[in-house]
Amino acid sequence: MGKQINYYMEYESFVCIVKKAIELGCEIIKSDKTGEIIRDYSVNIVTKEDKRYFFHIPEAGDVKIKIINGKRHIDNGYSASGSTLIEAGYSFISLEEKKISSARLFCISDYYDDKGNLVKRPECVTKIYNALARYVKMISPYTELTDTAISTREDNYLQEFEYKHKEYITDYCLKLRESGYKLR
Repeated sequence: MGKQINYYMEYESFVCIVKKAIELGCEIIKSDKTGEIIRDYSVNIVTKEDKRYFFHIPEAGDVKIKIINGKRHIDNGYSASGSTLIEAGYSFISLEEKKISSARLFCISDYYDDKGNLVKRPECVTKIYNALARYVKMISPYTELTDTAISTREDNYLQEFEYKHKEYITDYCLKLRESGYKLR
């Protein structure tokens, strides 16, 4: 559990989110394919190859690194380390399959320490998360979309029907969707 907003956003818009996180005092952290942990206070850390990042709020505490199968990983679980981080990313856009994956902005909720005591998420993390979520909503407005699906209900089994839903989506991703890309 935690605070989360899902969205559809391309790389260029995500860079704006990273800039905002840096303005708010966050350190940007990522783990590359070799297992190397890269940390910086610069947008230069964000690449088109790596879609998942962490925004570390230094005043909330230290980030711990754990070793799993010989590789270094960021401890982003329900722990003291995880409570200092906000996970963020951007959508994978598959040109071959014409699909756009969702991405998210996420921070953990409270957690229990080794002694079983409930430890609240630091207020500074909640404050920065809320500011970033407002910025995500500005860049990717909540948009009503209409899609079709095939019914599995007994009364109209295998019949196509339309349904409406709302998504946070950037203009770029919305244009791709209108040209035939599917959201997933």
